[in-house]
Amino acid sequence: MVTRADVARLAGVSTGTVSHVLTGARSIRPETRRKVLDAMEQLGYTPNAMASALAGGRSRIIAIVFPSQPRTIVGSDLEYVLAATEAARRRGYHVVLWTSGADDLNELRQLVRAGLVQGFLLMQVAMSDERVRFLRSAGIPVGLIGRTRAPGHVPFADADFEQIARLVVDHLAGLGHRTIGMLNAPYERGTRGIGAAVRFADAVRRTCEERKLGCTIVESQHTVRAGREALRELLEAAPGTTGVISYNWEATLGAMHEARALGRPIPERLSLVLCSNGEPESTDPELTTATPPATEIATAAVEALIDHLAAPEAEPAQRLVPSVLVERHSTAPAPGS
Repeated sequence: MVTRADVARLAGVSTGTVSHVLTGARSIRPETRRKVLDAMEQLGYTPNAMASALAGGRSRIIAIVFPSQPRTIVGSDLEYVLAATEAARRRGYHVVLWTSGADDLNELRQLVRAGLVQGFLLMQVAMSDERVRFLRSAGIPVGLIGRTRAPGHVPFADADFEQIARLVVDHLAGLGHRTIGMLNAPYERGTRGIGAAVRFADAVRRTCEERKLGCTIVESQHTVRAGREALRELLEAAPGTTGVISYNWEATLGAMHEARALGRPIPERLSLVLCSNGEPESTDPELTTATPPATEIATAAVEALIDHLAAPEAEPAQRLVPSVLVERHSTAPAPGS
């Protein structure tokens, strides 16, 4: 069984330094912290979070807060949760998943009062998020998977939606598509809207305007049926659409079915790019993607929060993570181009 002493020997530090890295009780130089974490990973050392809490007075538990209303957690959300959980485990933290209504601060207050959680990691972050204001006013450390309109001194990691919009719009434009549609996740344009959906829609619209391309954006609930309806709505509003960007995995599946039913097969008469986490290789045809890297984003968000717990006065890490376009079989030259 691997012990802290084993970690200390491999890292070339004292067992006390290993304890300080795990508990965050003292500020440790970044290079020393990295040596300890590398030694833990190399040896397969997993700290006991509750034992550390009893010894150091801190729970070493992070709550991932997901507002499950008005929808339930879908597969793409779980990628973030699982990646965040694994990243926290590597740093000696345990994770609890807390679901509640988006505006329900009472449950959040109860969790804060229980004193079992050292920090909160929020998902589905709105442009103006009451949860962030409440936790910060209560002096509770908070980090974000996503970001508010003005994150201030809050650690976060988010997709670089400006970069993704340029990537996919330029890909479609390069194939000759001049009228582009977007199937977005449900969103509100104002400050209450989920930051990711608002930012991506705005970035796609702005990029299309810069390239002098037509652009129509339709939102869809996270169901196959809603995706079928959304594609019909999109094509009725802009019949000349030949390229579609989807930020909604479940709706994408419905849109693919509806495209065939409408005599607009993919990619011969309608190109489709998925920009949401899903299973692009399971569809027919396989989907071209530029998806936000969920594992990298969630890992960076957890690392930023834990570093913030250890050094709350330091400048928090705030990172935008770019995406990569993977061209498969759902995009092709625009009809007649």
